[in-house]
Amino acid sequence: MKVLHVVSSLSVVSGGVSAGVRDLCLGLSDAGVKVELLTTLRGYDPYREGPLDEPLKTAGVEPLYFPAHPWGWLGGAHAYSPELRRELRKRIPAVDLAHLHGVWLYPTDTAARICRAFGIPYIVSPHGALDRYGLRRHPLLKRIYGLTLERQVLAGASLIHFTSRAEQRQAWTFGVDRPTTVIPLSIDVQAAVSVPPGSFRARFPEATEKHLLLFLGRLHAKKGLDFLVDVFVRVAQHRNDVRLVVAGPEGGAGPAARRALAQAGLLERATFTGLLLGKDKWSAFRDSRLFLLPSEDENFGVSVLEAMAAGVPVLVSQQVGLADAVAGGRTGLVLKRSPAVWAESVERLLDDPPSCLRMAEAGRQLAQTEYSTNRIAARMREAYASVLRHD
Repeated sequence: MKVLHVVSSLSVVSGGVSAGVRDLCLGLSDAGVKVELLTTLRGYDPYREGPLDEPLKTAGVEPLYFPAHPWGWLGGAHAYSPELRRELRKRIPAVDLAHLHGVWLYPTDTAARICRAFGIPYIVSPHGALDRYGLRRHPLLKRIYGLTLERQVLAGASLIHFTSRAEQRQAWTFGVDRPTTVIPLSIDVQAAVSVPPGSFRARFPEATEKHLLLFLGRLHAKKGLDFLVDVFVRVAQHRNDVRLVVAGPEGGAGPAARRALAQAGLLERATFTGLLLGKDKWSAFRDSRLFLLPSEDENFGVSVLEAMAAGVPVLVSQQVGLADAVAGGRTGLVLKRSPAVWAESVERLLDDPPSCLRMAEAGRQLAQTEYSTNRIAARMREAYASVLRHD
């Protein structure tokens, strides 16, 4: 089985999509699938991100990068790349199946069009781009674009892949009427526990407080960073043994969060780390007492899965795609978006170490049994096989 994966960017600033595609390709290669991976250089900084492709190359997957157009919207938001289009026309006729990641993007649109022209079946993974939150951004443009190109992309797909039931439910409002499957993203469980506790505090010696409250992700408005600052202010009013750790690349919400903390006199009790990769990222999880993600909208929540794999109890909003797994697996708490409710829950867990230990162990077990790379890759391989059987 030969499968071509197409994604607009593998940059770490793309968040869960980049990590999910990399991990899936690794797992599929181990499962005997011949994997090809094409992407653009949109947002990619090899000096900052380091040799992230080495594991893929070791597994026999050679990512091919193509330049995005230098004009702002075309190359940035849309990932337009004529060089990528030419390569797709060469490679698509020679594969059994194409797996396209993301929508509203040139790589997906052009790959889908070429697949239809050559009669090659394809799967589309929207990765949250059909959620209500995403559809509210540039609504007029997306209405026009959706009625012309995007509905053709989805209508021509053999299968639409969602990472959570929540994402699947929201996508129906866009009018998805093709066969669908729900297969979550995966996690390298061994990497999550390979870093011993203590290294994060050694790197950030100001983190002397007993309890670190961690947010990790792109600092974007939809992640609820302003909400989280409100929660921390409420908790810090009652106790001096907590520190807020905000880890991730800037996405527009960081400056406002710093200002709010400064106004509350708590900026010195917060650590903004910037982007953390590899062992630095896992060290933040390993040294944290609780992980918090109060997103307004989150189709999956890779950072939640990472926290569970690292043995950190999680607090998430009801809008996070993994909320059902958190509640069902008892790996943390699913809370409505009320700062008072969150602050009370944080304080209650900090004062209840036995409950935290139970949640931590449940999270590790759930990540290992349900979200391991091999398990998820096997499920995706079967989805591919099903498409090819019925195409």
